[in-house]
Amino acid sequence: MIERETWAEVILDYRSLPFDGVEREIDVRIPNTQMALAIIGPRRAGKTYLMRQIIEKLRSEGVPEEKVAYVNLEDPRLVGASLEDLMTLLEVLREMGGEKLHLFLDEVQAVDGWERFVRYLLDTGHRVFVSGSSSKLLSKEIATQLRGRSVSVRVFPFSFGEFLKARGFAVKRYLSSAEKAELRSLLREYLEWGGYPEVVLNPHMRIEVLRGILDLAIYRDIVERWGVRNVSALRLLLKILARSSHLTLTKAYSTMKSLGVSIGKGTLADYLEYLSDAFILHRLPPYVKSYKKAELLGFKPYLVDNGLLRITGVKDRGRLLENLVMVELLRRGFEPGEDLFYVPGDDWEVDFLAGDELIQVSYELHPLNRERELKALVSASERIGAERLTVITFADRERVELRGKKIDVVPLQDWLLR
Repeated sequence: MIERETWAEVILDYRSLPFDGVEREIDVRIPNTQMALAIIGPRRAGKTYLMRQIIEKLRSEGVPEEKVAYVNLEDPRLVGASLEDLMTLLEVLREMGGEKLHLFLDEVQAVDGWERFVRYLLDTGHRVFVSGSSSKLLSKEIATQLRGRSVSVRVFPFSFGEFLKARGFAVKRYLSSAEKAELRSLLREYLEWGGYPEVVLNPHMRIEVLRGILDLAIYRDIVERWGVRNVSALRLLLKILARSSHLTLTKAYSTMKSLGVSIGKGTLADYLEYLSDAFILHRLPPYVKSYKKAELLGFKPYLVDNGLLRITGVKDRGRLLENLVMVELLRRGFEPGEDLFYVPGDDWEVDFLAGDELIQVSYELHPLNRERELKALVSASERIGAERLTVITFADRERVELRGKKIDVVPLQDWLLR
């Protein structure tokens, strides 16, 4: 049992914590109706920080301090908290002057029965914000547990704009030659090492930090959650995914078998699902009408951050650039299988169909690949009718017209910052 004095101490301690850091460029809309706001995303991407940012915004809008409370339910003082203890928390908050609360419950999955408490809070007129590790609080689970009474906000590692803020670089319309060189250097670093906040703020130890993030995600979000026994096979699968441009279940099975790893196709399919549920893996399907053809073509695998690619051995700049573009499209709200696909052709392929825009990704356009990349865009446009055609490169910029189609070639930094 958690004593009332302990709850009060925890509440007051968190209220007194200083708030500083990089403001997240995430559009958070608080529901007007009695629905919980669920903050979801990969580990160490900044879900707790976003909660603190929302709290600061509420305070700036004049919400009294006693009506706002943040509690991390993995606080060591709260070990063993129960549903009954959560009701005690509510009583203490009322005693402290908190009616019609804005209550932020971090790592809410630490308490069995949390969903009943949240539903009670909603029924009695409180505003509720929940977040937690993706191992026990995934978006699908939130919707189930709260019976549709929640909306989700997805958090990713830093965008390039947030990365620049963290490094103290101010983006201006006009830059000196020295500033342009610094921006280009920062872009290369972001491309190669990604945007996990702890990595960005601790570049001198980014390899150790990334390994820690990956280990935490694998062991807590997958191994513990799903009872995975063959951890070495799971890690090998992740390396295969990181280095593959396309993959099918059969191809993954054959590759692992050739490497001497014996694992059933069913188990392998489960592992792919676990990696997706933990927000480590994102699978991009082909834009085809036939389900059977889609299965034959397979998916394009992407990891949630380029830093994870690097520590799994990927250094190819083209692969890193394409992965970065995919994550940015996810950050902008596109959903694989809904309005985000890749477009296969007979002898060509376009990397992304995002809404009504076709996007090809190439580190640079040169005589050996220029014709192939541009013709693929035009062929895809003629087939599906999309008229917005873009090539994203690291530094090239031009406007091309081919077969009556206009193609914009844009440098990565412009596309990320627009």
